[in-house]
Amino acid sequence: MADIDIEQADNKRRTKKTIFSVGLGGLIGFIGAMGALRLADSGVLGSLGASEEIALLVAMLYALTGASVLFGLVAPNAGARFLNVEDADELREQKPMLLGSGIGMLALGGLLVMAALGGEGGVSAPATTLMACAVLLVVAAITSIRSWRLQDELMRAVGSETAGLAFYIVVLAGGTWSLLAHLGYAAGPAPLDWLTMFWAFLLLAAFIVVGRRGMMKMR
Repeated sequence: MADIDIEQADNKRRTKKTIFSVGLGGLIGFIGAMGALRLADSGVLGSLGASEEIALLVAMLYALTGASVLFGLVAPNAGARFLNVEDADELREQKPMLLGSGIGMLALGGLLVMAALGGEGGVSAPATTLMACAVLLVVAAITSIRSWRLQDELMRAVGSETAGLAFYIVVLAGGTWSLLAHLGYAAGPAPLDWLTMFWAFLLLAAFIVVGRRGMMKMR
């Protein structure tokens, strides 16, 4: 009976944590998306089209993910309540690896933002945008490599599977879109659309791989 009670209590705790995490993520994501769209429509960021607005939304997902991880590292007790970790001690133990991941996510999100704001009608000059993107790309590369070196075999395998799956999704989606455009059935993807697809489908692939491995279940 004691074992059953413990298991039931643990399942209840995980369910509450899942509901809290999903609810919090959904609320923050909704507020962030509405804020980004309002900012884009205000004209402060220049004359942005659909491609730029979608890129900003995808960039926001990267920024929120990175910020959530970094917040969890700064406040482990609070972070353990919504991040998929066992407890605050696990966050402290994984801080070197997660720090690189969080910074890398923020850098990639910032890179896509700069790309969206640096095109035609944007507020950032092409030369400035290029330099900023180069710096952010270097930051993302360095922090990602540092994080990768600290990962165990499981996390490295997840990363490899994610990269492979993302490649195939991009080929399928982007290739189909390009074919339809070539045949005159649709407008072709703009250069920024390709960047957005790279970023978005990498996130999608990560969710698919993690879910397929049963790692989405809250601990």
